[in-house]
Amino acid sequence: MTEDILFSNLYIGHSAEDAKKLAAETFEIKKPLEVAADKPLTTDDDEEKVSFKDDPVNFIRTRVIAFIEAAKVDPLVAFKSQPETGAALAGALFTLFGMFGALLSIIGGAQKPVVTKVGLFLTFFGS
Repeated sequence: MTEDILFSNLYIGHSAEDAKKLAAETFEIKKPLEVAADKPLTTDDDEEKVSFKDDPVNFIRTRVIAFIEAAKVDPLVAFKSQPETGAALAGALFTLFGMFGALLSIIGGAQKPVVTKVGLFLTFFGS
């Protein structure tokens, strides 16, 4: 068995009329919907129309929005279909956290001066 084989609308009986009636009620209604669902979705050709040279901001924006929408459904498929966009977003996120960490280390990372007390030792010689 493969995972793509599905069984539905099974009829067990002796009547050909009942089988045709069941097929008309179930199979003939579902088959066009299944065929339409198997066709690839048409995409807006915005990605092909917009080039980086012509409009870099719109090009990047459409790529990021498409990646985020795909990641909402399945993140692994989004990274597999658009690895360059995923890598760029991950790099931007790490850069942002790195800059934030550097800022915190500059502001709050100054060491306090170490104060050492010089001890005074007195010895008394008594009688």
